[in-house]
Amino acid sequence: MGKCKYCGQNAGFFSSKHDACEQRHQAGIVRFKDILAQCFQNNEDFYLHQNEIMTIRRDAYLSDDLCRELYCQSFDDAIEQYLDDGIVDATEERTVARFMQFTGLSQQTLNANKSLEKVVQSKVLQELLNGQVPSPRITISGNFPFMLEKNEHMLWLFRDVTLKMQKVHREMVGRSRGVSVRVCRGVYYRTGGFRGQPVETTYMEPIGRGCVCLTDKHLYFHCPAKALKIPFSKILSLDPYSNGLGIQKDGAREKPMFFENLNSWFCYNAISNLR
Repeated sequence: MGKCKYCGQNAGFFSSKHDACEQRHQAGIVRFKDILAQCFQNNEDFYLHQNEIMTIRRDAYLSDDLCRELYCQSFDDAIEQYLDDGIVDATEERTVARFMQFTGLSQQTLNANKSLEKVVQSKVLQELLNGQVPSPRITISGNFPFMLEKNEHMLWLFRDVTLKMQKVHREMVGRSRGVSVRVCRGVYYRTGGFRGQPVETTYMEPIGRGCVCLTDKHLYFHCPAKALKIPFSKILSLDPYSNGLGIQKDGAREKPMFFENLNSWFCYNAISNLR
């Protein structure tokens, strides 16, 4: 006789749950997330819904692990909504702080998908837009391989960033069959010696993995294989992607670069407002 994974009572042969318990569980998840979304959207105090949330957790059989997962999902969704219409304003910041207090979740847990980091980066952008020098908001541990200029201020440090640079691969295609043709007495030249047409293929070649330091004047990159210092005034174009930032630097011999695994939203907005 199987037992229901929700209520723990007998569920019958070859069954691990009651249909009614399953429906109650799923409905509870939906309502749980709706309450959190409503609080974020209307900037309501989460504690006003504490009793209802506790009742849902009990009646819908929501485990602590599941609730933690739902909290994190709701937090990620809320931050994306906040950023859709600009930066995170002061009211939204207070809602975020209240949510952290209400859930008791650590910063590391809430930042699993970099959502909490985006809140802090939004504050940096707000100060830039107001013409202020951003206050330091990160603590650097370990080696810092960059020498900043006098009166230069660091905005953010990204680690585990992969630099890729555009390369061109050339190959010959269309080789002939190699028939021998007589040129003059005693001399033959095989047509197979003619290699055909050259074909060029462009691709992004990984250069190395290191860290990117974004300041109010430059973008720095350092890895064992290469070091870069890119003034904002020398950047011709910025191309933000979901997984990184593309940069085309001024200069006839400069090739497109791609920095993978950094927040392109933050870098694009910061550089665009500073250069």
